[in-house]
Amino acid sequence: MQSLSQTSNSQWQNYKQLELITNQVPNPYTEASTFKFGLDVAWKMLISLLVDELVDREQQAEYLERCWANKEFEQEEKSADSLQKLWLLMN
Repeated sequence: MQSLSQTSNSQWQNYKQLELITNQVPNPYTEASTFKFGLDVAWKMLISLLVDELVDREQQAEYLERCWANKEFEQEEKSADSLQKLWLLMN
């Protein structure tokens, strides 16, 4: 089985032959692979964190919607009490 660098090198060789590129042009995939690897890892971590936060926010919103649907806040209470309950649920 070929490694990733061997595969990209053979693909580059095929591309050079098909496009009639001279041998003086270096393979662009071999030069920046370490820099690109660092960016890939950082990007994946950032996306993971953002998705986790989005899920948390969606769960909070769904919880508040369930509370409103159950008419917890529509009871005959003082408006200050309802606002206090809302504040507690949001925190």
